[in-house]
Amino acid sequence: MTALLLIGALGLTACGKKNSTEPAQQSLSYRSSWGAAEPQAKIIKTIMDDFAKETGTKVDLKFVGRTGNENLNAEMASGQGPDLFDTTTGDIDTLTAQNIIGPLDDLENTQIPGEGKTVKEVLPEPVRRASSGKNGLAFVPHTIISTAIWYDAAKHPGLNPQTWDEFIAFLDESKKAGRTPIGQDGTIAFYNVYWFYALLVGANGAGSLAELGKDSANWDKPQVLDAAKKVEQLAKGGYFQRDFMATKFPAAQNAWAAGTYDLNLNGTWLASEVQSQLTPGFKVASFQMPAGGKKSIEVGTLGWGVNAKGKNVATAKKFLAFALRKKYMEQFSTVALNISSRGDVPAPANMADLQKAVLEAKETHLSYDYAGADKTWWGDMFLPLSDKLLSGKIDAATFVREGKKQTADHLANG
Repeated sequence: MTALLLIGALGLTACGKKNSTEPAQQSLSYRSSWGAAEPQAKIIKTIMDDFAKETGTKVDLKFVGRTGNENLNAEMASGQGPDLFDTTTGDIDTLTAQNIIGPLDDLENTQIPGEGKTVKEVLPEPVRRASSGKNGLAFVPHTIISTAIWYDAAKHPGLNPQTWDEFIAFLDESKKAGRTPIGQDGTIAFYNVYWFYALLVGANGAGSLAELGKDSANWDKPQVLDAAKKVEQLAKGGYFQRDFMATKFPAAQNAWAAGTYDLNLNGTWLASEVQSQLTPGFKVASFQMPAGGKKSIEVGTLGWGVNAKGKNVATAKKFLAFALRKKYMEQFSTVALNISSRGDVPAPANMADLQKAVLEAKETHLSYDYAGADKTWWGDMFLPLSDKLLSGKIDAATFVREGKKQTADHLANG
């Protein structure tokens, strides 16, 4: 009977007739910003292939790399572009303003195939918050990104200073023992600003850095000077390698991986970037900046956005629930060596401390506190000023005074 039905269907096709009762095949297009050789791309291709096989969906998957999607927003805003695309926490406001993404509240309550759990149930609250905008869940995350101070736990087991004084004590001990406490790729301004950013926002919570670009009066708040003084202390203490501001990426982080420096302040991607540089026995571990106060933890995410103007929105959402299966999310930990968005997937051992900090965080903030939304203020004014502070060219009081003046000028001319 099955063979006869198949022959009949083929016969109808050959005669140019269409069976009106036959459902149209689902389609799904996805243009990814990952390169085809990257671990994330290989994971995504596996998920997409399985989805096509299990659902009969016709998929169009292209890996175009970082520069292949430069016109993607404009395409989608005009009603073109793929159904699915890669996005991050920092893109939410822009995509929302352009009506490219819409709230995914209906998806949150969708069950993940074969697991009996909903999307909302497998994504921890800090992760959902980092993936949400003013209208609710904006995209579905697969990876958590954050920042920490990294060290070799084989050399310094259990290192986890809880106060700034304890942190400085370790740096002084390192110097006294003839070691270099901190490796810094000083030619990367957005790495240098980690120090001031982590101290200010860690202690005072979300918005405390971003507000500096919105009103010059915010520079007068005592916590700004306090964070700047701590950075000044680092600059004057001789805790970085010689000529660190001239060190070109990735020289410092590679030297850290080789055991030349004790600490490196960096993102969750560090371990995978330096994997080939690690000395035998190096046990990568991390601790949070001992900023005190609110102890806010940075939580950003990478994930999949649904083009609200796409042709196959329903199928795209179906794919996202499918993709969140635990067996796929585990690969973002075991293959891509990142922290999976699912709270029930263990992070790689070298990021277990950071995953714990994220999942237990009572206060969280977005990467760079979303202060870079005003690109002119951030890139032309704030980052250069931060470089001057970390390099020791200016002291904390000058940093605050100049920041206030330059912000006022920027806002007046904006």
